[in-house]
Amino acid sequence: MKKITLIITGLLFSLCSSAQMAQIWGTVKSDGFDDKDITLYAIKNGETEEITKTRLAKDGSFGFLFNPEKEGMYAIGWGEFIRGKYPVYLKKGDKAQVAINTRTFDFIGQQTPENTVLYKWVKMSESMRYNAFHSMQPPKEFFPTLEVLATKAEAFKKTIQTKNPVFNKSMKAIVGYDLDLYALNFMVVPRGVFLTKEQLSPYYSTIVSPTKFQSLEVLGMLHGKRFLELYANFAIPGRGTTDQKLLAFNNDAVKGAYVLNDVNGMSGIKNYTAYQNFMNKYGQYFSTADQKLMVEELGTKLYSMEKGPKPAINFTYPDQNGKVVSLSDFKGKVVIVDVWATWCAPCKQQIPYLKKMEEEFKGKDVAFISVTVDYEKDKQKWLDMIKEMNLGGTQMFAAGWSKITKDYAISSVPRFMMFDKKGNVVSVDAPRPSNPKLKEMLEKELLKGNE
Repeated sequence: MKKITLIITGLLFSLCSSAQMAQIWGTVKSDGFDDKDITLYAIKNGETEEITKTRLAKDGSFGFLFNPEKEGMYAIGWGEFIRGKYPVYLKKGDKAQVAINTRTFDFIGQQTPENTVLYKWVKMSESMRYNAFHSMQPPKEFFPTLEVLATKAEAFKKTIQTKNPVFNKSMKAIVGYDLDLYALNFMVVPRGVFLTKEQLSPYYSTIVSPTKFQSLEVLGMLHGKRFLELYANFAIPGRGTTDQKLLAFNNDAVKGAYVLNDVNGMSGIKNYTAYQNFMNKYGQYFSTADQKLMVEELGTKLYSMEKGPKPAINFTYPDQNGKVVSLSDFKGKVVIVDVWATWCAPCKQQIPYLKKMEEEFKGKDVAFISVTVDYEKDKQKWLDMIKEMNLGGTQMFAAGWSKITKDYAISSVPRFMMFDKKGNVVSVDAPRPSNPKLKEMLEKELLKGNE
C-alpha cells in the first residue's frame, strides 16, 4: 500500500510539474534555407537570449518543452537572421503549434487567446514587415501601405480584449512600436534615394512623442533593441553621443536598455576602472533585474581580470536603523568587513574577538563593517542579536546571498575582508579576528597610511 501511495504521489508531482511547462512544436519548410537547428529565445532588454536549441527532424518537425521564466513574448527561429525570428506569447502551461514556410509564419490549430490575437497582428503586418526589412520597394509604394496599416492598427488595438490584462496592455503597445519599427527601418535600408523629413508620409510625424515609453513593453518586444536604436537616431538626428541620444527617452529602464545595447557606449569598458566610471555615469538607469544582473556580471568579469592593486567592488545595504550605507563611504580608513549570519555558529564564535579588536583600534582610522546574509524573514532575529550581543561597528543587512557574495565569490561564512584607505583590496579572504595575523595586517596597513 505504501509503495502504491508513493507511485501515485510521484505521478501527481510529475503531472503538476508538466502542467507548469509550456510546449511549442511545429514544422519548418523554408526554401533555400538548410540550417538544421532551430532555437528558442527569451526576450530581455529588447533582444533575444538563447534558452535552448534543437535539431530539426528530417521532415522539418521540432518541439520544445520548457518552464517559462516569466509570462511574455518569446521567440523561435535562427541566429541573427532577422527574418527568421518569430514571436510567441507564453505563460506556464501554454501550448502552441506553428508552421514556418519560407518567409511566412503561421499558428496551427487551437491557440491560446493571447496567441490568437498575436497571430492576427502577425498576418496583418507580415507584408509590411518584409518590405521594411528586406525588399527594395520604393517609398511611393511603401508609404501608402504604411498609412493604411496604421489606420487598421488603431482599429485592431480596440479589439484586443482577452481576459489577460497583462497581455492586452503589452500587445497594444507592441502594435504601435512595431509600426514605428517598420517605418524607421525602411528609411535605413539602402535604396539609392535620400529622403528628407518633408518627403516622408504623415505617419512619421507621430513617431517621436514624449508620451512614449511610459512603461516597459518595448523591452519585451522581439526587435526592441533595433527599435530603440532607430528611434534615438530619428529623434536626435546626426552623430550624437550616447548622452545626447538618451534625451530621446523619458524612462530610466528604457535608457538603461539603450545604454547596454549601444556599441559606442559599451566599447570603452576595457577594465574595471572604466566599468566604475561607466556605472557612476549610467548606473542609475539599470533598474530591471535583467539589467542589474548584466552589469553585475560584467563588473565581476572585469574585476577578476584586474592586475595589481584592485579597487574594492562597492556594496550598499541598509543598517539596523534603515540608513543606506556603502563601503565607499569609508574611504580614508582601513576597513574590516565581516560577512556573517545569525544562524552561523562559527560566525558567532568570532564576535568576542571582533569586539575586542574594535576596542583596541578605537579612535584610529579603522572602520568595522558587519554584513549579514540573513534572509528578510530573519531580519528581526538579526536586530534582536545586535541588541543582545551589543554589536558594534556598522551593521548592514544584505537580505540573503546578494551582490556582495557574488562580487567577492563568497560561498560560506564567516568571511573577513580588508580594504586600504584608498579603497583598494588588501585581502578578500583575511584571517579571522581570533587569528593574531589579522591584527598584524591591520597594524601594517595603518602604518602605510602614515608613511
